[in-house]
Amino acid sequence: MKIDAFIFCYNEEKMIRHTLNHYSKFCDKITIMDNFSNDETIAIITNEYQNINIISFETNNQCREDIQTNLKNTCWKDSKADYVIVCDMDELLYSDNLNLELKKLSKYKPSVCSIIGYEMFSKKFPEKYNKSIFEQVKNGVRNYRFDKTILFSPKYVKEINYDYGAHTCNPEFKNRFKKNHLIEFKLLHYKYLDRKAIIEKHKKYAYRLSELNIKQSWGIEYQDGENHINEKFKHAKKHAFKIIP
Repeated sequence: MKIDAFIFCYNEEKMIRHTLNHYSKFCDKITIMDNFSNDETIAIITNEYQNINIISFETNNQCREDIQTNLKNTCWKDSKADYVIVCDMDELLYSDNLNLELKKLSKYKPSVCSIIGYEMFSKKFPEKYNKSIFEQVKNGVRNYRFDKTILFSPKYVKEINYDYGAHTCNPEFKNRFKKNHLIEFKLLHYKYLDRKAIIEKHKKYAYRLSELNIKQSWGIEYQDGENHINEKFKHAKKHAFKIIP
């Protein structure tokens, strides 16, 4: 069974090693969809990782959710793999027994997979890249908005039809539709790592919001700034629990 990953990226020099270390373990091909990062992201890929494909896409240095969503709906269409993963840099597919679930995937071949989403929290960024991020950040909060269909089969799915942020989709299937067998993965959203760093990151994202994004309230949390981050960590303090054994 072959899996191709398409990972969207903008200035992820801190996170990219964790993400590539994880997906490189079970993906046959990884393509970074890069929005012209201007930090060390690309240098890290080219210097430390082999056989990683990089495709750059232009948004005139703006956050353009319409462009990114269109790319998520189309970037995988030429893949000949059995399955594709379409995700952001901070979204990691996880299972307590990933190898077993991947074997089930190979055996039952569902068209799309059930994904249960969580937001992961840590006061400090996990800087040990020689150690799995799953060992360093284990606590999170259940969030249904991250039940995102990031894993599906291009052999059975004709159109994935993601909506804004890829939080929802409306797949269209080919004639050889394969009935889904219950194979459940977790999607761990490692966005809230290091409160101060996230606040600064959101300020930069807010500055890059396009007029369309602002009009549609896409990425409005970036405009909320520090209040949004503080509320997230306040909520996590009350409700976070150990997601990873």
